[in-house]
Amino acid sequence: MKILLTADLHFNRPWFEWLLAEAPNFDLICVAGDLFNLEDPSGFIPQMVFLYDWISRFSRQPTPIALCSGNHDLPPGSLLVQPGIPIASKYLSTISRYALSDSWIQALKITHRISVDGDQKIVRTKSGEAVAIICCRYRADGGVDRWAQTSGNSLVLHHEPPASTSLSMPKTGNGEFPLILRELKPTWCVSGHVHFTPGEENSFLEKIGQTYCFNCRQTPPSGPLPPRPNVIVLDTTSKTAAWRRWFSGTSYDEIVAKL
Repeated sequence: MKILLTADLHFNRPWFEWLLAEAPNFDLICVAGDLFNLEDPSGFIPQMVFLYDWISRFSRQPTPIALCSGNHDLPPGSLLVQPGIPIASKYLSTISRYALSDSWIQALKITHRISVDGDQKIVRTKSGEAVAIICCRYRADGGVDRWAQTSGNSLVLHHEPPASTSLSMPKTGNGEFPLILRELKPTWCVSGHVHFTPGEENSFLEKIGQTYCFNCRQTPPSGPLPPRPNVIVLDTTSKTAAWRRWFSGTSYDEIVAKL
């Protein structure tokens, strides 16, 4: 099974389109939060419309996808649209789908192959393997929603990396998350939030108890962006994780770790 792990796309449309094009090459795609850009001058409505259109197109191919929310993803009090800018009538049907859902991310569950916040379910891949997918919502209070312990392989998506690990440096990370990982023992977890930081160690992998934890160390949205996002390719057959940090349209640094 080959799983593509990434996070922090921050409404960078070329990265979304690249993921869509790459999806047929993988058994599962995971995006660990910050799909939107809190600081985008257009507000959230155009981002929400784009994301719904993108996930609709993604759903037409067979590769499943798992998403979780991050701190940029419609926090309370967010500006949906800039004052004085009307909402185009062509957007209204899409916005109504969000409005009718319990939370904005639930509106993206248009097929059974899409997992979002609050989901814990078995995904059977094209290769015939099964993995339990757990998608944890972002909580501004620092809490982590618990999940039911499972047998077999499991993968947890949680936007903030576990605290007191190399994955959270040079920030602090989430203090509750590593405690739950040690208790519930998922096979893997993927986070984002802490981007690539020049001059720092920029670790992409650390084992906590029995869990291999990943952070793709996305290129920060404040600087020049490469045409492709940083990703981790998790290969369960070769038992490897390959971190690809893109710096041009066709080239990337790759570090491969044996698991």
